[in-house]
Amino acid sequence: MRLFLVAVLASTLAGCPKGDELKSAALSVKLHYEGFRPGCVTLTVTDQEEVSRQVTTNVNVSAGAPPGTLSVAVFRQAGWSNDVKLLAQAHEQSCEGARVATAEATASLAKDGITPVELSLGAMDADGDGFVRREDQGTDCDDRDADRKGPTPWYDDADGDNYGNRLLPPRVTACEGPALTASRTGDCDDRDASVHPDQAEFRCDGRDDNCDDVKDESFDVGGNCFNDSQCPGANVCGNGGVVCNSTVTPTAYYVDEDGDGKAGAEAGRTCGPIPAGTSTVSTDCDESTVYVANGLPEVCDRLDNNCAGGVDEGATCATLTWRENQQVDGDVPWNAITLHGTQGAWFASKNKLAYATSTTLTSFKCGGDWKAAWTSSTGRVFLAGANGELTTRTPADPTGTDCVPVVAAGNTSMLNGIVGLEQPGSEPVLYAVASNGNIVRWRRPDAPTVVTQVPANLRAIDGLGTPDTLMAVGFVTVGSQSTIRVFRSNSDGSAWQEDSFNPPIAGSLRGVDVVNSRLAFVAGDDGLVLQGYRGAWSPLPQASYLGTRLNALDVQGLAQGKVYVAAGQGGVFFFDGSTWLSAHPGTNALRSLDSTSPTNIGVVGDHGTVIYWRP
Repeated sequence: MRLFLVAVLASTLAGCPKGDELKSAALSVKLHYEGFRPGCVTLTVTDQEEVSRQVTTNVNVSAGAPPGTLSVAVFRQAGWSNDVKLLAQAHEQSCEGARVATAEATASLAKDGITPVELSLGAMDADGDGFVRREDQGTDCDDRDADRKGPTPWYDDADGDNYGNRLLPPRVTACEGPALTASRTGDCDDRDASVHPDQAEFRCDGRDDNCDDVKDESFDVGGNCFNDSQCPGANVCGNGGVVCNSTVTPTAYYVDEDGDGKAGAEAGRTCGPIPAGTSTVSTDCDESTVYVANGLPEVCDRLDNNCAGGVDEGATCATLTWRENQQVDGDVPWNAITLHGTQGAWFASKNKLAYATSTTLTSFKCGGDWKAAWTSSTGRVFLAGANGELTTRTPADPTGTDCVPVVAAGNTSMLNGIVGLEQPGSEPVLYAVASNGNIVRWRRPDAPTVVTQVPANLRAIDGLGTPDTLMAVGFVTVGSQSTIRVFRSNSDGSAWQEDSFNPPIAGSLRGVDVVNSRLAFVAGDDGLVLQGYRGAWSPLPQASYLGTRLNALDVQGLAQGKVYVAAGQGGVFFFDGSTWLSAHPGTNALRSLDSTSPTNIGVVGDHGTVIYWRP
């Protein structure tokens, strides 16, 4: 018996001693491959007389495009017969890869010398990616695309972020994965699609967002910082980002908003220097009015003037009362009152105009149905009324000379409200509002003009000093339903913007009072009163008394949450911040309300009613 061993090229198998006799015969095996480059070729030599005698060698294939040839030498050895069978098998990628081609041959080693043997292996790898097409038992997923190679592992991907759960083995190895799998693994939280490898740490949250086993490495957690109040602290995670956490309490600082020289509105807090013009001490408990601040004397005006926590304490109201007169200048339904100074007042009605002081009442001839009035600092009155008419008088004018009306071109609609804006050294600029939505501007000696028209029945207007404080109010009626309207002016009075109420507020506005640039009140039918503070509107409790909702025909504000209304049912009523109170009862309809200060208030109405709250 003779043994056969296999060696690559001219080499013998390692560890197998051979004598000269055995080396005298050999097979020179040429393994040809075409159409693909195998990753490995296995050559198996089997003794044909005793098939249990078998030896196999793996032949690795070097790089290079096909076709190619491998050489293997088979030597004669003791214990085997001279006749052998050769089986060549080509594998994809490696010796453990898929078998894609085979070739067989028989040979004899009976003669001394070298006997050639040719074996050919054929398969197709059209795209040259090292994977053979499936028709040749290969595993190429697409033999037309070199980027698509053989089957890959697919991992469970429960959150659908295209990264599989790194804690689980592959579910399957295939060209295409089933639903909720991914060809990449490494996901450290397969319940959150935003967490996966190959990204920067994108949020500061105490979690590992990019699965590199480090938490929040993109953020300077624990680093020194200063917060928005300039207080020192340390960076911590918050709301997905880094926030500066400081245990230092900042100092509050205050500004003077109402112009009384006392700072009471908190403007911020800081650990650094406070801004210029601010104070760390609050000396004003109500920045909505100049009539309240620390150190002011307490007067009888329903306000806490001295910030002592009480209203009208002591004997401040001992001598101040509401004084009412009826039939003033006859049984006149006075439509408007406008105060001049501390003792003067104008009253206006249809074909009636009067000027009163503390001791006198002067009637003026003034034809026209006058609905609204405003007085300048000199005491000159300006009137607005029916047919779009405007006129003016002074207390020194002859009483028997009739008023001379002027009308803006394009407006003959009823003017229901008027206000003037004064600047030192120039004539006041008057603004009046009409039932058809026209807004009229007038500066003597020029003729009045229509500035614009808004979509509302306008009933009142007010402002202070500059056009950007102007506010016009009224309503729109569709069918039987009315909803309120409020309009604000731009900086020169030429354009007006409607305030938005969402949802719309049912009702009709009759009066407006602009207390200052931050505070205003509007009022109307069925107890409707709104406060506008810092640009935001909020409703006050419905104005009512003894179960009756009041029709507020005019309004005068004192401070935030403190306001008077004149009622169409009669009487003057005051909201003190929590409750509506009867300031002065009455039965005659009151139509107009004006004040120059919280201690100088005038009201007029039907049957010649004139009411004062003044020293």
